[in-house]
This record gives sequence, structure tokens and C-alpha cells, in this order.
Amino acid sequence: MTSSLRPSPIQPAARQQVYDSSRRPHPAVEELQELIRFWDLVVQWSRRNIKLRYKRSILGVVWTLLEPLMLMTILTVVFSNVFRFDDLGYPFPLYILSGLLLFDFFNRSTLQIVEETVASLGLATRIYVPRSAFAVATAITYLVNWAVALIPLAAIMLVLRQPLSWAILTIPFGMLLTGLFALGVGLLVATLGAFFHDVKLTYQVLLTGWFYATPIIYPPGIIPSNLQKYFLLNPLFHLVTLVRDPVILGQVAPLENWLAALGFSLGALVVGWWVFTTQRSVFDYRS
Repeated sequence: MTSSLRPSPIQPAARQQVYDSSRRPHPAVEELQELIRFWDLVVQWSRRNIKLRYKRSILGVVWTLLEPLMLMTILTVVFSNVFRFDDLGYPFPLYILSGLLLFDFFNRSTLQIVEETVASLGLATRIYVPRSAFAVATAITYLVNWAVALIPLAAIMLVLRQPLSWAILTIPFGMLLTGLFALGVGLLVATLGAFFHDVKLTYQVLLTGWFYATPIIYPPGIIPSNLQKYFLLNPLFHLVTLVRDPVILGQVAPLENWLAALGFSLGALVVGWWVFTTQRSVFDYRS
């Protein structure tokens, strides 16, 4: 008696997926892909930082507005009365305040990127999070703080009857370039700090020198002609010009300043990102 059941055909073997580590993209590319994939986390972390910043302060957002105004008042009194600059053709308080806001952003954001990178190691060892997420979130946080601090700048412009022009629409682009530059510098300092513990302290000292080497509290006209070419090598000189000229002169910064700022910002970002991503394993050992 023959069976009516036919033998089942042989099923093809399941295709095995082989993971080849040698085909992984460059760490810089891989970290960027992971950052995009975890972008929601970057946004949430930025919101957390903003809430914590204002929650710790008694005055909250008001302090963000008062602090630059108080510094501007002190520096204006000192430098305008003691040094007695000639007629500059623009309100000196606006000149100081616009420069202070930019350098304050650069100073605090780069130092905080170093702090956040180290402080987030505990979280990164428990769950997978791209290490660059905390640095990018910090840069975004301080960009928001800078945007809030532009309110007193606008108020001073109205009080001093400084005319508003369409050139102020270019300020956000200057802020963005400054943010990219700060992110690149912060990543570089954070990575070097993982190898050498004195890097952060040294960088804080350099920031003080960088402040005085940038025309923030003094007009560029007092710089000797034989030294002006060296000031052009200072990235912050070009970046501060981008956000200051629309305020004090009512015009867009010259094209050469835009090109220089773009080059310095992208260059710092590429170098900082490459060093940080290629050496990111060093943070695992520190944890």
C-alpha cells in the first residue's frame, strides 16, 4: 500500500548574516550616524539642561538678562571714562555687550562640553548613547541661553535709539558658526583632557588670554597697525564681527569676515570631531 503523502521538499538553509567588523565605517562617520539616530535624546537632554539652569537660579531667566547688563555697565564705566576713547561713531555700551555675549557663550559652552562629556560616562556605560550627544546638547543649550540674552541687547538698542536694520537677520547665522566653532573646540579639549588632566586648567588660563586678545572691551582701532595682521588669525575676531556689525553699524559684516569665520568654524569642527571620535575609546577606560 503506497502512501498518498508526498515527501516534503527540502527547505533551503537559512541565510546566515555575517558581521564583518572590518567593513565598519570610519569612527567619525559612524558617530555621526549614531548621533542622527539618537537625535531625540539630544533634544531631550538640551531641554533638561535648560530647565536645570534656570531652576537653580533664584531669579531664573531674569538673571540671564541681568548678568550681561551688569557686566556691560561696569566695563562701560571703566573703559569709557578711564581710557576715554575718541568718538567711535556708535554706542560703546552696545559694542561691549554684543562682544560679551558672544565670548560668554564660547567660554561657558566649551567648558561645559568638557564637564558633560566626563559627567555622562556613568550613563553611557549603562545604556548605549553616542558620546557626542552630550556635547551637542550642551552647545544647543548655550545657544538658547545666548538667544535669550539678546533681549537686553535689543532693549539697550531701543534705549540708545540705535536704528534697527535688516542686517540683524544675519545674527543667527553668526551665532550658528560660533556654536560650531565652540563644539569643535570643546570636543578637542575634552579628548585631550582624557589623556592629560591639566588640559582643562590650562585651557581656562588660555581663555583669559583669548578674551583680552579679542577686541571685546576695546575698539579694534587702538590695535597697532603692525599687530593687526595677527588679530586676523584669531577666529573669535571674525566671529564677533559677524554679530556685532549688524548691531553697532546696522550693516552686514564684510565678506572676508564671513569666509574666515566659516573656515575657522568648519575647520575646528572637523578637527575636533575627528579627534574625539577616533579616540572615543579612551573615555571607556576612564569610566
